[in-house]
Amino acid sequence: MLFERPVRVRIIEDMGVELIGSVHSLREAARDVLIEVGRFSPDYVCIELFEPLQPTRSIELELVRKRYPDRIVCIDRSIDVTVSRYYSGTSPAVFLSEALVRYFFLPFNVLSTFAFNLRPGIFKKMTGGRFFTFGWSERDTIAYIYERDEYMAGTLAKLIRSGELRGKCAVLVGRRHVPGMTCILKAFHTTGDIGSYYAGGRMHDLFSLEELNMPYTLSYEQSKRNFTVNRITEAILKTVFLLAYVFILFLIIAAILLIATAILLTVLK
Repeated sequence: MLFERPVRVRIIEDMGVELIGSVHSLREAARDVLIEVGRFSPDYVCIELFEPLQPTRSIELELVRKRYPDRIVCIDRSIDVTVSRYYSGTSPAVFLSEALVRYFFLPFNVLSTFAFNLRPGIFKKMTGGRFFTFGWSERDTIAYIYERDEYMAGTLAKLIRSGELRGKCAVLVGRRHVPGMTCILKAFHTTGDIGSYYAGGRMHDLFSLEELNMPYTLSYEQSKRNFTVNRITEAILKTVFLLAYVFILFLIIAAILLIATAILLTVLK
């Protein structure tokens, strides 16, 4: 579980870089991001996308693309590569266990987002301004967070070193990417090396942007087998497990409400 403010800001002043991490589905957080970008007044706005017109469900990225269309720089890899590396590089047994965790917590993440968007003031008073995110497992974190920390920070560092980006850069990413990307960029600023860093209390091996952009991490046959099995597993969990699970949750909540109502009526009598 992640329980912290929905917008995180880190400034690497010597590089003229501001990292702004947010929860992509929150309307109020999106407005805060837009205000922070305006305050920083960057020459470039680097975003967590592969191409400028890539479809996205991120509220703040949509707002920023409309506000700064001529300053957008994409630093992420293709989502197809990320998905392929995860599905093909994860054993079916591990994938099943982690997918079950992900879908188990999915209704709670949806509810948390809905509550925040519906009544942000009440939500923030109850939580001290923090926001709940549930269900990130180890493989999810490695594939969707750590690897993309490396790729996005490495791409940004490469663009800065080549001189393609001159001036101030605001970097818009999910809030989980901020700590790792900060460490990578600080290491790059100190050493000039794109490829090694220390983040999150773990020492990672040297990384290569070219390697991180490859769709497979295992042999072709093993990758193909894992990808097929994991895709089938995902489809079954979506169509069977998730629907049944949500229905059971609905019945449990309805039963609790009925019992509470009955108790209240009994007390009032």
